[in-house]
Amino acid sequence: MYGLVLEGGGAKGSYHIGVYKALMEEGIEISGVVGTSIGALNGAMIVQGDYDRCYELWSKISYSMVIDVDDKEIEKLMELRPIRENFPFIKEKIKSFIGDKGFDITPLKALLDEYIDEERIRKSKMEFGIVTINLSEFKPLYIFLEDIPKGELSHYLLASAYLPFFKSERIKGKRYLDGGFYDNLPYRMLLKKGYKDLILVRTHAKGITRRIRLPGKTSMVISPSEYLGRAVEYDGIRAKSNIEMGYYDGLRALRGLKGDRYYIEPREDEEFYLDLLLELGEEKIGQMRDILKLHEGYHRRSLFEDILPKLYSMLSMDKSRDYGDLLVYLLERKAEKCNIDRYRIYSFEELLDLVEGQRIVKDREEISRFDRIIEKVDIIPIFGKEDIILEIADIIFSK
Repeated sequence: MYGLVLEGGGAKGSYHIGVYKALMEEGIEISGVVGTSIGALNGAMIVQGDYDRCYELWSKISYSMVIDVDDKEIEKLMELRPIRENFPFIKEKIKSFIGDKGFDITPLKALLDEYIDEERIRKSKMEFGIVTINLSEFKPLYIFLEDIPKGELSHYLLASAYLPFFKSERIKGKRYLDGGFYDNLPYRMLLKKGYKDLILVRTHAKGITRRIRLPGKTSMVISPSEYLGRAVEYDGIRAKSNIEMGYYDGLRALRGLKGDRYYIEPREDEEFYLDLLLELGEEKIGQMRDILKLHEGYHRRSLFEDILPKLYSMLSMDKSRDYGDLLVYLLERKAEKCNIDRYRIYSFEELLDLVEGQRIVKDREEISRFDRIIEKVDIIPIFGKEDIILEIADIIFSK
């Protein structure tokens, strides 16, 4: 049984839902969920067994569903570049939205009333806990469902997500602050409950995150493979994109898929990658030596003694990483440059087939005069590293 920990992060929290879909599909049993802010809100819907409704909510999310504003006005404001010339206008617009007391979160309260079913959550077999800060008593509050008075769960969920720019008000006579200002990833709540296997879902949003020290060999941290957008970007299209990313990032962690950007099935035959390198001809090895500005030598031996170590160094890859890690990285870079769809699970050969016939770097005869001057210097310019990596990938993964 696993404990699930959901990090706070506002609109970035849509990522949680994709990860949870992967957990369900892989048959991972969750016996406890804790979260902060949006992590608490998503966690409540997970505990009550409402993945589909939660997905539906995120798919149509908008600013006006969280705060009392006009969506079109907010969207125009968000599109403005944060430069000095725009600051006066932005300041006036924000002031018109929040008035003197802060954003009106009446829509958020209505969402909680509509989507949170306290009775179902209390009947769930999953444990559930949240984090908030009790400003009235100046103390953080880690609290599990059994310690929350009946009928008040929505109040505590709101307290966990209460940001400073919301209209100041009391919840049951007390003031609260978003729990992310104290502990945005409250995994220790489950450790104290005796959980050994944890799944932490990150958003990397601003907030206080304690140093992560996980017990158990099967504990894992699932993090977004690319930018999730801004914490205040309440947009259904962005949310669905984040959910898809969370789903595939979750599958990567659970299935041990290879890759950082793509999702590549691991191979059982480790010799496959070595054989691929051994099949490289003398011409290709010579081309790579020229690009990396390496001295002449016996080509086949030079591949393993000079070229590959140089690539590991350029990519800041640990030398303990195997040939497969290096080749997967290079294949990913070429696939990305070829605009190959990343949201699919590939075998190495499938992804290779999609890029093998495409060339992404100009012929070396066409390089600029400035590049020719650089070529005469026996160093690899930092600003040209990306092109060099792509050129190496072109050579290795071409017919």
